[in-house]
Amino acid sequence: MSAQKKTESPEFLYLSLGSIIVEEQIRSKIDTTSEPFKALMESINNRGVLEPVLVTPRDGKYLLLCGERRYLAAQKLSHESIPARIVNTVTQKDEILAIQIIENLQREDLNPIDQAKGILAYIQAKHPDKGYNLDEAMSELMNYNLKPESVSKEVTDTVSVIAEISGKSTRTLLRTISLLKLVPKIQDVISAGKLSVSQGYLFAANLGNPDFFTIFDEIMETPVTNAKLEKMLTAYKKAKHLPSGVLVGGKSTYQKPIPIKKKVVVLQNAKSYFEKKTGMYAKSDIQTFINELRILASFMEEQLQKAPETVNLKKPGNKPMPQI
Repeated sequence: MSAQKKTESPEFLYLSLGSIIVEEQIRSKIDTTSEPFKALMESINNRGVLEPVLVTPRDGKYLLLCGERRYLAAQKLSHESIPARIVNTVTQKDEILAIQIIENLQREDLNPIDQAKGILAYIQAKHPDKGYNLDEAMSELMNYNLKPESVSKEVTDTVSVIAEISGKSTRTLLRTISLLKLVPKIQDVISAGKLSVSQGYLFAANLGNPDFFTIFDEIMETPVTNAKLEKMLTAYKKAKHLPSGVLVGGKSTYQKPIPIKKKVVVLQNAKSYFEKKTGMYAKSDIQTFINELRILASFMEEQLQKAPETVNLKKPGNKPMPQI
């Protein structure tokens, strides 16, 4: 079929492969030697390209928005043209990313890491003046999740669009892009489906675990449930603080909790310290510190809801205590 031959709808054309410009897509680099790609080539060879690629006019040619796998398969099969659906001229990077995210999410086969990259890229493209890095984008999502009224209208609009496109809550959006904090090795196994996204979330939330990579290697060899993995990743935190009243070697570990006012003093001292060190920390370091404070604030809000009106801090009497 000749290039650019019109079909029944003027929105659809058969375009020559040479007239299509391919730029970076949301998806990771496509492995053209994989079995799924070979299966796609076989299908196209037998039945042709059944679903048109998506393009937009660009400098006398057409920019590929979605359908890179179909494009590459047709190219490898030496096809001269490919069916394409043409959308109105799209020039802004955020518009292109929005279309790619929508198309890929509707196909339901975009892996979690590519989803995370797409979400981050959309935020960055929508606010080029902000120059958001990963931590800063996560901070905006965290702010929106905890106190929406504290976030600018521009950011609110951006988050609303992403949530609508992806069908994800803001908390899930935050957890999704947190996967990008993982090292490439772990991102790769999540992309390949060898580690569930829910367990990826657990690893991303426990980057400070001293046995992080040991635990990762263990569960890749012997898979465990989410509950078991969470215990493995958080055990080091609990080991530092034995339950009050537990007997260790016949001796009680009972200790009164440190008064809140002393913890407040620690925060006040931190403020005084940073006032003296103004200009001596990079933005990324300060942002990391702010993120941790927000996580602490969110945790304390939860504790506030559970806390009793008063507490009895007297040392336990002669009640039997568990031993370890």
